[in-house]
Amino acid sequence: MSITEKEKILTPNFLALFGAVFLMFTAVDFFIPVLPFYVLDAGGSEAAVGMLMGLFTFCSIVLRPFQGRNLNRSGRKRLLVAGIVLYAAAGLGLLFLPSLPLLFLIRAIQGFGWGAFLLSFNTLTLDLAPPKKRGEVLGLMGIAPPISLAMAPLISEQMRIATSSNYMVLFLVTSMGALLALLLGSLVREPKMHKQIDEKPSLFSRKVLIPSLIIFCMTFNLGSILTFLPLFGEIRNIHVVGYFFTIFALTTVISRPLAGRLSDRFGRPKIYLPGLIIAALAMIIIAFSYSARELLLGAVILGIGFGSAHSSVMALAADRLPVIERGVGMATFTTAFDLGIVAGSVVFGFLLSWFDFTAIFILCALIMVAPVAGLLLKQKPHLLS
Repeated sequence: MSITEKEKILTPNFLALFGAVFLMFTAVDFFIPVLPFYVLDAGGSEAAVGMLMGLFTFCSIVLRPFQGRNLNRSGRKRLLVAGIVLYAAAGLGLLFLPSLPLLFLIRAIQGFGWGAFLLSFNTLTLDLAPPKKRGEVLGLMGIAPPISLAMAPLISEQMRIATSSNYMVLFLVTSMGALLALLLGSLVREPKMHKQIDEKPSLFSRKVLIPSLIIFCMTFNLGSILTFLPLFGEIRNIHVVGYFFTIFALTTVISRPLAGRLSDRFGRPKIYLPGLIIAALAMIIIAFSYSARELLLGAVILGIGFGSAHSSVMALAADRLPVIERGVGMATFTTAFDLGIVAGSVVFGFLLSWFDFTAIFILCALIMVAPVAGLLLKQKPHLLS
């Protein structure tokens, strides 16, 4: 294989993985404006909405350290396909419009599949990336989730309204998305890499501790947005939540590849630190939004900040991982990502019993800039580089 071929990014393998990632995220994001209302219609509360999101993400986390430890032996593609199959099979149970307890069980099973998928596709992305273009490749793959987020919630919100909440139809669409992802995922070829098998692999990677802490702070806020923004829009009579996710996603589509490339050139901290500050500003704007214009402005700024920070922080984690440790390292990093979503959805679900959305989103902003504050207080920039 020539040097040019090794450095090529848009290969058929990459495109097949990109398509599978897009379709799986579509299947998940389609639920954003649907599940909160299904839970309420089934007799649940706002706290139950948060707990359902938290359960899904917790189940995606619980097995991931073990999956990461064994990833070199089991193979990336095998775990990718197994995760999609588990998610799709459990999702078929939603077509029977389950009661609240059964809904929790189905989402738990889907969470296990989702966790396997996340770990495998992130690790495969690293395997496909030329070392000198790692940030760029991660940025390009990183646009698949926001493209999904740009489309799926908006479509599902409009379908929910048009069908008068015909949940069977809505759940059928998500199942089809997962099955199409399975088709593309089966076409992905795992790169042949020379890698030593660790005799006693760890469950946790200390090498990605700092990037993992940063991503946790970021997704703590994302969990609150994904879970409660539909209810926020209802309370404040702002009926553009679907458009919020579309605009947020489109701005991250633009910012992620650019931020990844810039971080390759100028260094990771020079990109992710300003990104965190911009994202925190967006949370303040959202907290005080009482009109569609204000909320959508928050979406634009949040997309720029979050997209820039995410690409460079993930590249920072990747920089610290040799091939043999990618499974464990990505398990640690993606677990921190999802733990933030769990914490944000569950914690804020209970806090909403005592505080309003303004206070909640201000707290989100403070958590977003916590890594920046830690850098300034300790004055040890090398820890974040």
